[in-house]
Amino acid sequence: MRIREAIGIAAGAATLTAIAAVTGTAPQAAAAPVRPPDHLTIDHVGHLAPDGTVTLTGTYRCAPLAPPAGTVYIGSNIKQGSINDSATNGIGGSTATCDGKDHRWRHASLPYRMRYRAGAARADGMLMQFRKNRQGIPLPHFLTIAPEREITLVAGP
Repeated sequence: MRIREAIGIAAGAATLTAIAAVTGTAPQAAAAPVRPPDHLTIDHVGHLAPDGTVTLTGTYRCAPLAPPAGTVYIGSNIKQGSINDSATNGIGGSTATCDGKDHRWRHASLPYRMRYRAGAARADGMLMQFRKNRQGIPLPHFLTIAPEREITLVAGP
């Protein structure tokens, strides 16, 4: 490194330190990350009832939609077993309130393809809205997707 570059870096650091001392605040390297307007999470733990009903929970947020906006749906899926020997089942579904605020969701369903057991499983989810195309046909539009993640199914209500 050249002497001029070193002096410049030292002078800059000294200036920032002096500003922090005078104002009582440290300079910020970067602004806080912006939260995405649409977001969906799935909790780490799901519940498995004695009759086989699976319950998944999580949070969501979606931005207010301009009229004539259609209904926004929350969907969730679960699978368990080896990659080659697992079936995905939809676990319930509900409508979302798109007001820009964080909300909780809860889906419960008795899967018809297989019986789940307590232990490791994988779950994913989505926020989806049907929008009409130019011909007036409603087509799915995904606002956000919660990628597949590991969860634990716990026996009990």
